[in-house]
Amino acid sequence: GLGLDRIAKIPLLERSALESALEFSLGERSLVVTFHPVTLENASSEQQMTELLAALDSHPEINYIFTMPNADNDSRVIFKLIRDFVASHKNAAAFNSLGQLKYLSCLKHSDGAIGNSSSGIIEVPAFFKGTINIGDRQKGRLRAASILDCEPDARSISQAIATLYSREFQQKLANV
Repeated sequence: GLGLDRIAKIPLLERSALESALEFSLGERSLVVTFHPVTLENASSEQQMTELLAALDSHPEINYIFTMPNADNDSRVIFKLIRDFVASHKNAAAFNSLGQLKYLSCLKHSDGAIGNSSSGIIEVPAFFKGTINIGDRQKGRLRAASILDCEPDARSISQAIATLYSREFQQKLANV
């Protein structure tokens, strides 16, 4: 993957420089959140995003760095839900675009990623981090052992978050 080549070649930001650039603290625990509109699933993008936000809300000990969705149908509703969540949660920040340097630096300094983006399948494992992959958007792609697939409902997502932070799962990441 071309994204993997970029990771190996680009000098990434140190944590303090990243936090300064973002004007946001990663805190003790942080996840990068990228959720794109769904196209092949029964539940709507709005329903799935609402479930994701409910799961994130049940983990206030984690700081969340949201990247906005692509321009597919239903992206506007996801934008609004993210903006509303960030407005009412001090542990969350949203960015229309981080650019390559800040995005990859976020992956390096966070605990992993959550959402339905191909980046969680391709780039995140290169940082020896876990990915919580929600729903079927990435169905059929080759997966590293660091990928936790879950259903697009708050309970399943919340359980996947707990698994991602479990000692057993964290120990496996060094060998991904």
